[in-house]
Amino acid sequence: MKQPNIRLPAVFSRSLIQAAAVHSLPIGETLKNLSYDFSTLTDNATIELGALFDLADALVATAPFNTVLPFVKIISYEQIDELMTLMVTGKTMRSCLENIISLIGSTWTPGFTAQYHSTQSNDYLRCDNQSQLSTRQLQFAVEFVFGTFLRVGPLLTGHENIVKEVHFTCDESDAQEYETVFQCPVLFNQQCNLLVLPAGISNKPLASYCPELEDDALVALKKKIAILAKSEGIVTRVTHVLRQLDSDETLNIGMVAKELNVSVRSLQRKLNEMGVTFSAVRVGFLIEQSKALLEQPELTMDRIAERLHFSDRAAFSRAFKRIEGLSPSQYRQQL
Repeated sequence: MKQPNIRLPAVFSRSLIQAAAVHSLPIGETLKNLSYDFSTLTDNATIELGALFDLADALVATAPFNTVLPFVKIISYEQIDELMTLMVTGKTMRSCLENIISLIGSTWTPGFTAQYHSTQSNDYLRCDNQSQLSTRQLQFAVEFVFGTFLRVGPLLTGHENIVKEVHFTCDESDAQEYETVFQCPVLFNQQCNLLVLPAGISNKPLASYCPELEDDALVALKKKIAILAKSEGIVTRVTHVLRQLDSDETLNIGMVAKELNVSVRSLQRKLNEMGVTFSAVRVGFLIEQSKALLEQPELTMDRIAERLHFSDRAAFSRAFKRIEGLSPSQYRQQL
């Protein structure tokens, strides 16, 4: 299944790594085995969504737990602490969440959203998904939302264990771990991902309501989103040049720098400021190009790898799976 072509602030990856450090996980060894160079990330950098999921998956694989919930419980927001401010300074929990989703929903989480719903008997925090996240990625996203609620909900309401029931759309797994974290029944294979909450809780006025702080956080977060969006321009320009160049040649940074009328060193610096390398942008572009070739059944995987200048079929398959979440053969079968 195709991953959304979006990027998130690099702070999320740094925060995950810091949370893993608190849990005494082998971070150095884990990062060595990932294809993305997390050491290049700067404050204004962004990170590919797929790379962030790969990082979370790799860290969980080394942990004594099987979900990201223990990470979310202690995660730091660092350079985007306005998010935490918005979580607690709105008039109600519902308005807090609506403020956040209105700002980041279409930019950082297109197709995936969270919102409160109310009935006479219960309130619900529901995650709706119309994106093309894989099952594993969707579960991580849902755990992040639910874990964040577990973190701030008791602080806002003054009550512990306010979740009455948890519903997941995924198959049953790690049930005991989930029930230990949520302290309530956890149901799997449900129609939607949601938390069942006490009636009226999402519309209850918050004692922490502060319109001045809320407005300041909204303005500050809007500015940061604009800065991050502006910094992504170099990746768009590089991709555009790659698209214009002769596909029969092996695409290299020197060719692109010449077309952009900048030095190779300057282009490398601009990309590093974004937290990406030319190689990562180039491979991502080639994977997008490969999809049109995969639609031609007469082309073998070896031929496609050769046409796109991968060293061999295995290298092409590894790159495709890292970015798309499935192998080229699996992608072709879905066409």
